[in-house]
Amino acid sequence: MNNEDTTLKAPVSGWEWVLRVAVVGSVAALLWEFVTAGQLITYNLNALPLHYGGAFAVHVATGVQTLAAAMVWFAGGRGRGTDRTIVLVSLAAFVLGFPQAALGTYGPLQAHVPLSLLLVALVVWSVVLVFRRR
Repeated sequence: MNNEDTTLKAPVSGWEWVLRVAVVGSVAALLWEFVTAGQLITYNLNALPLHYGGAFAVHVATGVQTLAAAMVWFAGGRGRGTDRTIVLVSLAAFVLGFPQAALGTYGPLQAHVPLSLLLVALVVWSVVLVFRRR
């Protein structure tokens, strides 16, 4: 006897593919930010433009993620459930990225770093939701 789940899954739509690529892109951009931040902590100021550019990549990736999540949710009838949660978490990550980045440029790092950890938590949460959705 085979104990595997034999239920058929619906094919992944175009917006679902965009959403998957966007969440992976958001994680990649955040990993880039961690690497360049580590260089800045070791006083390698050559990493500053790389870290600054990475912030733009985070904004673009989380923005595309939010747009794709909204399109998936709208296509599904805008009901409650995982799709709506993905939109809300993605939107929170997108919005949080702006004050978090501004604090890195103009504010105290004591606020920039904890907000970056919250941003990472939101993006990782969205990745889990996206790849676990049915």
